Amino acid sequence: MKKILSNYLFVLFLGLFSFGFSFSLVNAQEKELPKFKADSVSVFLSPSNQIRNIGYGDFTSEKARMNEICDVIEPILKQQGVVIYRNDPEKSLRDYVKEANEKQVDLYFAIHSNAFNQKARGTEAFCFKFGGEGERFAKRINDALMTIYDGPNRGVKESHSHFGAGKPLYETANPEAPAVLVEIAFHDQKDDAKWMLDNKELIGKKLAAAILEHLQAEHPDAVDK
Repeated sequence: MKKILSNYLFVLFLGLFSFGFSFSLVNAQEKELPKFKADSVSVFLSPSNQIRNIGYGDFTSEKARMNEICDVIEPILKQQGVVIYRNDPEKSLRDYVKEANEKQVDLYFAIHSNAFNQKARGTEAFCFKFGGEGERFAKRINDALMTIYDGPNRGVKESHSHFGAGKPLYETANPEAPAVLVEIAFHDQKDDAKWMLDNKELIGKKLAAAILEHLQAEHPDAVDK
């Protein structure tokens, strides 16, 4: 009996030690979020206003869910010293871009979910054209999502001719700041829709961290050391 109890306690100890080590390792891998000097960097957040884009099951509208994810992103960025402007969902894309340009923001970030045929899955991020800060921003956003998403990586794409015949995505073509539009996943596909519903906070945190990482890389003098 003593031997059995001793073996049990040894196994229990090993389990607790392994859990503690794993937990410490995960925490050690989390980067501290950069803090920025007051009024040094700004971001325009533009969650989808598409109320008629209805997702699978309990997803409801793209507008509702993307705004919930943005509700996670916004306070994190503000806490780290970033000046935030956010779209008015009752206004138009033209209004959003106009305001962002007037405010002379450092980044423009449009937050969307995708839809196609109820079968397609994947995450992707659009910049206007490759070869500049927009592409670097899009890559950071896409890479961040792929650390928590187990579906297909559709990658970073140019949007200057998204609709063919040179017709671009409006929110990547017209902001004066580097601009990215993310399609987090497909809201009309059951697995993607459930993943977004179950992970809104985690998605928001990952996107906020990617934005902060990008600002730190592109505006190192703005970091509050």
